[in-house]
Amino acid sequence: MMQKIHKKSKHPGRGQSLVEVALVLPIIIMIMLGLLDFGRAFFTLVALHDAADEGASYAAIRPNDVAGIQQRTVEASTHLVTVEASDVSVVYPSSLVVGQPITVTVDFFFDIYTPFVQSLLPNGELTLQGSATHPIISLN
Repeated sequence: MMQKIHKKSKHPGRGQSLVEVALVLPIIIMIMLGLLDFGRAFFTLVALHDAADEGASYAAIRPNDVAGIQQRTVEASTHLVTVEASDVSVVYPSSLVVGQPITVTVDFFFDIYTPFVQSLLPNGELTLQGSATHPIISLN
């Protein structure tokens, strides 16, 4: 008669844990990259709104100075979110009268890092927009 000799391992399930980690790790990495992109997008959106607000404040005082409004908005953008003058647009009321609203809008193309989300968007970019509206204070 032959006897089977079974040696019991001190660490049962060791290989099972490795397989579980190999299956779950890519999902965790994708979630982390998604959170990173979400945080970057939120920071960018706040920076765009701040820059637009600065431009709208200037526009409330000098509504006829389009180049100055764009320059003030560009200068208010941070180093991490660089706005160009061509990305800034000004929406005027039908008549320039004190008290009428003037709106400054800033467009920005945001690059996504998460591979799965990147493939869903055209060119892997998301267009973010910040805008601010202020009443016209003076007509200088």
